[in-house]
Amino acid sequence: MMILLKRQLVQNSFSSRLNVKRLCFFFRRRLSSDYSIHKGSGYQSIGSFHSENVENLMKQSSEKYVLPTLPFETMVGDDVESPPFMLDKKNWTFLNHGAFGGSLRCTYTRAEEWRRYLEAQPLRFFDRDLLPHLVYSARRLADFVKADRHGIALLPNVTTGLNAVLAGYTREYQHPKTSKILLWDISYGSVKKMARTYCKNVIEIPFQSEYACMVREGVKERESNLAIEDEDMFLTALEDTLTSVSSDNDANWENTLFLMDHTTSNTALNLPINRLSRRAKEAGMITVVDGAHGLFAQDIDFSKTLDASVIDIYISNGHKWLCCPRGVAFMYCPRKELRETILRQPAVISHGVDDGYLSRFLWDGCRDYAAQLSLPVALDYWERADPSLMRTWMNSKLVDGIRIIAEHWYPQYADDDEYWAGNVTLGSMSLHSPMALVKLPPAICGSLLRSKKTSTDAKRIQDFLYNDNIEAPIKCINGVLFVRLSCHIHNDLKEFDRLAKAVLEYSE
Repeated sequence: MMILLKRQLVQNSFSSRLNVKRLCFFFRRRLSSDYSIHKGSGYQSIGSFHSENVENLMKQSSEKYVLPTLPFETMVGDDVESPPFMLDKKNWTFLNHGAFGGSLRCTYTRAEEWRRYLEAQPLRFFDRDLLPHLVYSARRLADFVKADRHGIALLPNVTTGLNAVLAGYTREYQHPKTSKILLWDISYGSVKKMARTYCKNVIEIPFQSEYACMVREGVKERESNLAIEDEDMFLTALEDTLTSVSSDNDANWENTLFLMDHTTSNTALNLPINRLSRRAKEAGMITVVDGAHGLFAQDIDFSKTLDASVIDIYISNGHKWLCCPRGVAFMYCPRKELRETILRQPAVISHGVDDGYLSRFLWDGCRDYAAQLSLPVALDYWERADPSLMRTWMNSKLVDGIRIIAEHWYPQYADDDEYWAGNVTLGSMSLHSPMALVKLPPAICGSLLRSKKTSTDAKRIQDFLYNDNIEAPIKCINGVLFVRLSCHIHNDLKEFDRLAKAVLEYSE
């Protein structure tokens, strides 16, 4: 697959493009030097930056918008024969891409080019080049996810965006009877901490503790009795929580902030965010999706696959599955009234706070913006490769990899993925992609009802794997141990086989 992908990308003839770039370099630099000259007088951008107005650049039509030219000669595209990723796959079995990602070589190269350019003349970079190119990144990302440009803001990471959302929510809804946050017990750990820090009234939907143990009648017996079979279970858990809390406390769900993951980190489950959001909107809630694992791993299309009429705020990282360097994320909010209330202040307030939605988030102080500036290169790469094709390949490879592991650990189920949920995987494969939890072999996995395992057991096994140069996290879910598998295009089936054999070696 990697060879075919390389051939597909090389079709664009990088060498020819590079010759053109070199012939035109002098003229491009001349254009770049003139790019930030304003008509009229006075500063037009945020603070005292010598560049055009950020909000005006963002709202311009595609026909009117003029792309900013790179202010340096780029080497991106030169080394087409090198592996697209920089991972040390000769020495490591790397099945944990979902944790902190892995940068594409081309995005890393572009980020380094921007860093070198910055250090050659810092004022030129910050005053005249940075903001126009950040706007270009934001415009490209908005087009990539089919979102209204007015609702896109660039961020360093999802954590920054969620802090802005939670701080803004508690600022706008300060009364304890109206300020309420609803989230899941499978939500990311730091998100739970944020919610409790900002708000006194936090309600958890007990999905892992109560609903992950449910098994439909008539389904083949499961050894662990721990299975998540379809997305209806999430709707049931939400509905039961709304009913239970309302009957106990006469709760009013109007303006409750409902936080949900697109893909959970600890359990690797894809939530039905459209259906959950619709139900939440019926109750008058404000819906926020923590899409840290969403961008590129899932089909993020706000004109088709994601319902922007019921999803109020969506936040996602660019360093995970999109494979940018660390330091780029985005927040999409299609509702203007929320952009001017809950999102009126960013987590870090700086020059752009009073100049518009994009401006208030775009600049948060003097720091490294190279990851955000490399974003267009990542989008170029994946658009040439076809994101839909890549996702299909990753998900198919994940299933094949799990089947190999099942042949070692649970051979009776290896060829029958209909019964994987509860016997091999935590959930059905319709809920797992491109990450999944696979239950460890019977001798060491523990049981829901007897011989429960702990996080200490999980760490011991993960350390054993790490010492064997295998990077794969071990998760303890309700006393049962699982390995979380992440599958990107750089993974091959030999890695799954090596993991399976190493875990068996540990269990002996």
